[in-house]
Amino acid sequence: MNDTFWYILAAEIIVLMLLYFSAKKWTWSRHILLSLFLIVNAVYLFWRAAETIPTIGIISFIAGILLLATEVMGYFQAIMFTILSWRPFKRKHIPLSELESLPTVDVFIATYNEPEDLLKRTMTACTMMRYPEDLLKVYVCDDGKRESVRRLAESLGVDYISRPGNEHAKAGNLNDALTKTDGEIVVTMDADMVPKAEFLERTLGQFTDEKVSFVQAPQVFYNADPFQYNLFFEDNITNEQDFFMRRLEEGKDRFNATMYVGSNALFRRKSLEDIGGFATGVITEDMATGMLLQTGDQKTVFVNETLAVGLAPETYADLLKQRDRWCRGNIQVMRKWNPMKIKGLSFMQRLLYMDGINYWFFGVYKMIFLLAPLLFLIFSIYSLNADFETLVLYWLPAFLSSQLAFRLMSDQKRTVLWSHVYEVAMAPYMAVSVITEAFLRKNIKFNVTAKGIQNARRQFLWRVSIPYLVLLALTFIALARVVLHFTTSLTLFQNEDVLYINIFWILYNAVALVLALMVSVERPRFRGAERHKVDLEGTVSAGGRTLPCKVLDLSETGVRFEVAHPEAKSWLSQEEHFILSAGPINGLHVHKLWVGGQAELVAAAGGKFQDVTLKQYRSLIQIMFLEMTDIYTKRIYERSSLGRAFLKFFRGTEKQPAQAKRMAVREQVNMSATVKVNNVIYEAVVKDYSMSGCRVQVKNVKSIQPGDIVYISGREEHFPDNYARTQWIQQRGRKTWVGMQFLQESISSRSSGIS
Repeated sequence: MNDTFWYILAAEIIVLMLLYFSAKKWTWSRHILLSLFLIVNAVYLFWRAAETIPTIGIISFIAGILLLATEVMGYFQAIMFTILSWRPFKRKHIPLSELESLPTVDVFIATYNEPEDLLKRTMTACTMMRYPEDLLKVYVCDDGKRESVRRLAESLGVDYISRPGNEHAKAGNLNDALTKTDGEIVVTMDADMVPKAEFLERTLGQFTDEKVSFVQAPQVFYNADPFQYNLFFEDNITNEQDFFMRRLEEGKDRFNATMYVGSNALFRRKSLEDIGGFATGVITEDMATGMLLQTGDQKTVFVNETLAVGLAPETYADLLKQRDRWCRGNIQVMRKWNPMKIKGLSFMQRLLYMDGINYWFFGVYKMIFLLAPLLFLIFSIYSLNADFETLVLYWLPAFLSSQLAFRLMSDQKRTVLWSHVYEVAMAPYMAVSVITEAFLRKNIKFNVTAKGIQNARRQFLWRVSIPYLVLLALTFIALARVVLHFTTSLTLFQNEDVLYINIFWILYNAVALVLALMVSVERPRFRGAERHKVDLEGTVSAGGRTLPCKVLDLSETGVRFEVAHPEAKSWLSQEEHFILSAGPINGLHVHKLWVGGQAELVAAAGGKFQDVTLKQYRSLIQIMFLEMTDIYTKRIYERSSLGRAFLKFFRGTEKQPAQAKRMAVREQVNMSATVKVNNVIYEAVVKDYSMSGCRVQVKNVKSIQPGDIVYISGREEHFPDNYARTQWIQQRGRKTWVGMQFLQESISSRSSGIS
């Protein structure tokens, strides 16, 4: 290849880099860069179709066509993203004063089996939204028909709704609530979503336009998702869903194609009634409902502000289950309400909904991308046929322009490399979801994503990791063949240009597979409730003495604070109970769990709350949620290189968290207790206990077995009643020694004070 080609390649790269850096200042540079991105990638695809399809054999030809098809589908997605990002779109805020009269508002909190502490915070926050009390009603719609939830709702001033059956799951639950209420505006909140005080003030004004059928605010998550958490990368990357919830939804709003995401949304009741209520018959009723509400002249609005926060899936396995449900649901919607056929949608609405459905086929596309180089290196099946220099000439500008354009369009909230990691990690599972739903139409049960999960040690998800282990094993086999080719007299590959291409390709994929494997190693979660960092000045009192303190973090059930005083550590160590006041919180009773601190004159302590009044609880919710800042707008993918992710993972893995050390500290006691097993109560003696479990001695108990759930009640105040699971049993004469691990439901209050 002559030097002219390389001069052209270098010039293309320089132009792209200059446009990228100037695009941050000038809109015209942004538009030129995005145009070049589409042109360069189109040229690459035309070259691929014309010059690189292998004709060596029928199998290679099919493999080549499949690979090209995946790249073409990826290019269509790039076109849609470019359209959404071409002109940034921001909704103008419309205050409540613009409304002729304030409408009545019904808030529906749909629940099935979510923990009551989670429901309590959502119900409390909903009642604290700023709006006239006579116009706002909050309902908990309980498909679990739990008497305890009814009592909780009554104590918080929330109305309780249930129904005889569970037809159509969440959509049926919401439709049942529609028949029992009459508010002009209906708000849907997931059980884990906590609205801020200004939720209605920032959204309700959009209904001044009589054609607006629903208003959507983004789902924002205050806990780290499994990618952030398991890689110790919370401060380097945003939540995996933020990109869609904020960036793509805002772009879709320009074309009246905002997607309803199941929560944080306000509906005009009449609009819902006109379409027969929330859509049923699919497991993603939210997407279908939103699409039906955009037909005809109806309008939808996206308010891109953090107005409610919730919990992302807490384990990687749960994240995969959630995405499986979303993937299948989108395919079901396409079958029942095909966007290309449904009446009343505009051309762009049809296109955007089809693009959203097409996205969920990424599992199939990415599996082809993962398998193509393996097929060549192991079985000599070609997916493309090109010389190395020509490929670099066409592919490198396309790849670089994709990197730069994507970073620009995503406002540095996502990178191509991290998107590759996310897709590789989920690809095997989403491919199965697509195939079984699109072709086998396998029915699955609707599952609620688990919340409040705890575990005391690292866990490797072997079953989840099987696809990654298989693909990595094939990668090692492929690389072994490459080594044999270069180090022995064996000629395993005839075309070395294609060989070099596939070596780079397989290594690129291997990095993402290893990261997926790392995400499958679950970090311990010691707390039942997420801890929120705060900076509150206050006072702490005990034994007739009061000292100033600084509250460092809070949950609904516990606190960490520090005291700066020469005698702070000895004082904190001597006392067991404190009275804490800080900000709007007054007189909270705190039972001490630990005391620490490295500084000479500063001591830290952690504790759990006791006898929290409703007023105090509301103050806690106000501090932790209602006044939460929008961390999304401040966080970008900085210091987020894949190399740094590897480094932080291995550094974090080798350290024992402070929480684990405290959980393992055992206190030797000789305390009378009772153990309830299968409705029979036995006398027992607790010999030692820690934050995570205890060891007890029980007389004349032969029926207890490892794995049994028991209820243990201590005779002293500092040992609260707990449900526990028996871990081991030893028989010594007439006495039975039992090791117990406190259950998540009971340990949440104990562990919340751990720092």
